[in-house]
Amino acid sequence: MKARGENIRRNREESGCGLTEFADRIGISPSYLSRIERDQANPSPGVIRRIAEALRKERPARAAIAEITDPEDEGTHDQPPE
Repeated sequence: MKARGENIRRNREESGCGLTEFADRIGISPSYLSRIERDQANPSPGVIRRIAEALRKERPARAAIAEITDPEDEGTHDQPPE
């Protein structure tokens, strides 16, 4: 089973959000977020909730970006529909 911190870090990185930017977004220091991601800190339920909410907001944006930048679809958006 993966540790909670590893899951947070992986999801944050997949969202394209840097450590400092994400920490600012959820209202904690970058060093505290780093400790959480390394399972060296035990965040309060409120901090966990803010992390989860921030990651949940990032998911739709990631899906849209992936759809727009999908290399398999490259060049197909220029053609009019038939």
